[in-house]
Amino acid sequence: MKKIIKDFMPMGGRHCITNALKQIFHYYGCHLSEEMIFGLGEGLDFTYINLSSSPMVSGRTKIMEFEDVLAQRLGIELKFRKGKDYDEIFRTTKSMIDADQPVFVYADMPYLPYLSLGESGHFGGHAVVIFGYDDEQENFYVSDRDNSDYSINTPGGEIGEDYHCVGYECMKNARSSSFRPFPANNKYIAKAEFGGYQGVKPDMLLQAVWGVCGKMLSPSAKLKGVCGIEKFSKEIVKWSSFDIEKRKLAGVTNYFQISKDGGTGGGIFRKMYGDFLQEAAGILDNNMFEKCAAGYKDLSGRWECLADDMWSLSADGDAGRLSKMSLEIKKLQEIEFDLLTNLKIECEALLG
Repeated sequence: MKKIIKDFMPMGGRHCITNALKQIFHYYGCHLSEEMIFGLGEGLDFTYINLSSSPMVSGRTKIMEFEDVLAQRLGIELKFRKGKDYDEIFRTTKSMIDADQPVFVYADMPYLPYLSLGESGHFGGHAVVIFGYDDEQENFYVSDRDNSDYSINTPGGEIGEDYHCVGYECMKNARSSSFRPFPANNKYIAKAEFGGYQGVKPDMLLQAVWGVCGKMLSPSAKLKGVCGIEKFSKEIVKWSSFDIEKRKLAGVTNYFQISKDGGTGGGIFRKMYGDFLQEAAGILDNNMFEKCAAGYKDLSGRWECLADDMWSLSADGDAGRLSKMSLEIKKLQEIEFDLLTNLKIECEALLG
């Protein structure tokens, strides 16, 4: 049997989770930009993660936390499920497609052949949409963030397809993977209900921005928020004690965590947040939001320059680069602190 959801429209995007959600939202008639989805879900964050294999940074909220905040704010229901019985997961996926329900799933990236990643690139926090299947060819039809009018870079070269055919066995491995960080563990959206959605309201925008300001300026741990960025500036100097191969690995790992090539939308998600603030400024007719939007876009460019330094570090492992990178990261922290402080003051004044 073969089934493709007729009215589903694959779309490319800047970040896998927000792009996958955007496609689901559009299918059900909720036409929000990827940047608006990111902002309303309080997606912006920062964490310094000191893994034994290589330190890495993250610029967004944890998986599942983001989706929960987004759903509550918009008055929609996103019901997530996971399970160990992949045979049941497989049957459920096909039955959802038979019922014309595209399926948002998490998948470990090396098992998706079109991404051309090796085994060292395990990342189960990657989201795609399954919108069809073909039993004869044993393939699922998958929409990722690349598209015919939106190409992305992979280790195997540039790709830009409206959809990918992924074999049943590959998809099983991708969805069932328990590799860290962020194991996929067969997580998927079992139900998306938009009956309570009433559009984006000004108070929603203010509360979402205020929430980001709160967690970034007063984080729950010193590894997070602006404190985490300052810690990053101090910790990177200590990378000089790593052997050269670990330094190279830290370089390439953090290049992809920061760069748009890694699906951050640019500048460790700061470009996406700037575009969200720009969209919010238009709705709120607010000059401070406009100024901070420009500030975040400029900040994203500075993060991209740091990503370029990380790429150079991945090539030569030169510890001599680290002091300069440390100073730049501290400057990034100072700039973001000022932007967030201004946004927090503005939100508190408008929320009363």
